[in-house]
Amino acid sequence: MKQKDILLLLIPSFIVIVAWIAFSIYHSSVASTITPIVDIQIAPITPAFDTATISQLKQRANVSPIYEVQNIPSPSPTPFYIPAAPISSQSGIPLGAPANSPQGTSGGTLAP
Repeated sequence: MKQKDILLLLIPSFIVIVAWIAFSIYHSSVASTITPIVDIQIAPITPAFDTATISQLKQRANVSPIYEVQNIPSPSPTPFYIPAAPISSQSGIPLGAPANSPQGTSGGTLAP
């Protein structure tokens, strides 16, 4: 590229960058992100304090509470017991069933 071609690229780029910066500064100064309500709330206070009121507050008697808060222990949770299902043997009779119960008889008929 020739020197003339480089100047044709640099000069318009410089003008665009300067215009972009100028527009950004102008936009920042015009646009406010603070609402009017917030602007009123953040107004500085005057440093003139009523010293007579402050001295009266310092002369107040300290008041102690009559009732003090006590830590009441919270109840601890108790475990919930779920009985296990009876385990059956290979013959189909539940383990621990009495021998004279219907499950404990052999042959499949009930004895009178």
